Amino acid sequence: MKLSRLVLFFFLFQSCTIDETQKEGPSIYDYNEEITGQPINISIYESENIIYEINSDRLVDSLGSIILTGGVAIQVFNDKGLKTNDIFSEKAIVHSNTDSMSAYGNVEILSALTGDKLLTDKIIMFNTTQSVLSRDEILFINDGDSLTGYGFWSDFDMNNWRIDKPKGLMKKDDNE
Repeated sequence: MKLSRLVLFFFLFQSCTIDETQKEGPSIYDYNEEITGQPINISIYESENIIYEINSDRLVDSLGSIILTGGVAIQVFNDKGLKTNDIFSEKAIVHSNTDSMSAYGNVEILSALTGDKLLTDKIIMFNTTQSVLSRDEILFINDGDSLTGYGFWSDFDMNNWRIDKPKGLMKKDDNE
């Protein structure tokens, strides 16, 4: 009985990845057990627009939020369906009660649009405002320059960004 439930659950989970033409079907919130795969592929839509494509090794439903672990790779899309970022982390949480997702542990964001890179330990992504927030120490690489500090805010496109508490010294000297 338990094996047949597991097999059924596996086939239902495999249908979670939705292609461009099929936008209705099971949601990751429909699963209430732990899933392990090599890797698990998930697409998350809001209305007709894709927001995230996620790959991870493990998915767990924890009090309504989805925890993803093991080589988490997330592709983020804007409201026009263009990929804006690739995000890599050790763990991610899709928060079911809000419009956000968090990523933890060796977080790296690579902008598909600008080539900028953000390295930190934790970020929160807000779907409604399409923004990224970190309150931790960050390293931001922009146009070949490395900027460090604490606290970071950006839009999903990483065109508009802010480092709250920059640290270090920046100097430009054309005479050298």
